[in-house]
Amino acid sequence: MSNYSTVVVECASKWSKSNQARRLFHGRGHTFPGLEHVTVTAWAAYLQIVFHQPVENSVVDDLVDALCSEITDVAGVVVQQRAGRGTQSKVVRGDVPDEVVAAEGGLDYWIQPTRNQNVGLFLDMGHVRQDIALEVEGKKVLNLFAYTCAFSVSALHHGAASVVNNDMSRNALELGNRNHQLNGQDTRRVRMIPHNLFKSWWKIRQFGPYDVIIIDPPTNQRGSFVAEKSYGQVLKRLSELANPDATIIASLNSPFLGSDFLHNQMARWAPEAAFVSQYPLHLDFPDAFPERALKVMKFKYG
Repeated sequence: MSNYSTVVVECASKWSKSNQARRLFHGRGHTFPGLEHVTVTAWAAYLQIVFHQPVENSVVDDLVDALCSEITDVAGVVVQQRAGRGTQSKVVRGDVPDEVVAAEGGLDYWIQPTRNQNVGLFLDMGHVRQDIALEVEGKKVLNLFAYTCAFSVSALHHGAASVVNNDMSRNALELGNRNHQLNGQDTRRVRMIPHNLFKSWWKIRQFGPYDVIIIDPPTNQRGSFVAEKSYGQVLKRLSELANPDATIIASLNSPFLGSDFLHNQMARWAPEAAFVSQYPLHLDFPDAFPERALKVMKFKYG
């Protein structure tokens, strides 16, 4: 097991028998030398182990055995192996269903743990959802690059008047609609716009202006969003979308672009937006090189 024993110790210390979703081990943050290629996430009673570089099958087996020996109430384990753009997921212990319900911040979300890559919820933004929950009551919210609408679910739960969700993936928004239904929310207060953002500004404008705008784009998605070329094209539209004193949440998850990129882009394309603060990293996602990790900033418009 060598230093993989550290993974077991960390996971056992954070494991809960509840249906919570939580990152148990975050090697990607370079805070555990030699384990930068490993992450472990709990989705309710199930573990997802991700290896970001090839490892021997015997290593996988030993780690799974050790985890299940230490955490005896795990219902199943799925291992995801990533190699460049290729990803394979395999259930290696127990019976892992295609969909499970896991909770974050007192709300439930559909998770698809056997899917390759993204499984339904980005936990590293959980603390941001908690923070903006304090200011959405009675407000109109725009959720850009909404994915499965976790921000929308949280906003409605905390009293938002309405939420508009935009994402290119119709399947992601359909799962987002199911997330609203899972939490017993009034979907008449939610609109889904499953179109390319850069061809849909008129649709988004008609439901504004907005009091809270969340911009949480993919890191680098060929054909839809490349930060250096695309971010400014979003920010320059704030003048058409934002109410005076609107809260703007802007995120950037690129190892190649630092915090200055967001500052400079906002200053160039939306100078009316005043910087308020930068969120610290989520406690479950520590990183020895924070400028390479997720950056999230809050601005006030106008």
